[in-house]
Amino acid sequence: MWCRCETRKLVVDRSSEVSPATFRSNIVFSAEDSQSFRPWVPLDKYLVRTSWARIMKNATDSGVALLLLFFKKYPQHKELFPFKDVPHDELSTNKRFRAHASSVVFALASIVDALNDNDLLVQLLIKTGSTHKPRDVTADGFKHLNEVTIELFSSIMKPDEVEAWKKTLGVAFGVILKGLAEAP
Repeated sequence: MWCRCETRKLVVDRSSEVSPATFRSNIVFSAEDSQSFRPWVPLDKYLVRTSWARIMKNATDSGVALLLLFFKKYPQHKELFPFKDVPHDELSTNKRFRAHASSVVFALASIVDALNDNDLLVQLLIKTGSTHKPRDVTADGFKHLNEVTIELFSSIMKPDEVEAWKKTLGVAFGVILKGLAEAP
C-alpha cells in the first residue's frame, strides 16, 4: 500500500502489503506541502494517543464541544442532521445531538486505536467517507470538520500535540475524502 498526496489530493493504492515504515516513507507530498509538512515520527503517535486519552475522559462532552463549534462556524452543515431545527443554544442538552456527538468522538477514537495497523486504518477511513455520501455530506463538510477539530484542539492541547494531530488528521481526512469520492 502507498499513499501520495498530489496537490492536496491523497491517492491510496492498496494493491500490495507493506510495513508501517514503508507506508510512512511512501507518503509523498507536493512541493507546496513539503514546506509545512514535518515527517510523522513515533513521537507523533505518542502525542496523539496521550492527548486523546484526556479527551476520552469526557468523551460525549468533548464531542458536544466539537460539534457545537462546527455548527457555530459552519451552520450550513447542521441542515444535514435530524436535529437541524433545534436552536443552537439547546443542542448541548438534546439527546439526539449528544448521541451523534458521542459517535463522532468514537469514530476519532477508532483512528487513534488503529494508528499501528495501517490496513485497518485505511479501511476505517474509506468506510467513513463512503457511508457519509448517501447522507449528502460533502468534501467541504469533512474539510470544515478537520479545521474545527484542530481549532478546538489548539485551545486545549500543547503545540507539539496539535502539530501531531494536524498531521494525523490531514492524512486521515485525505483518505476519508477518497472514500467519499469513490462511493457509488
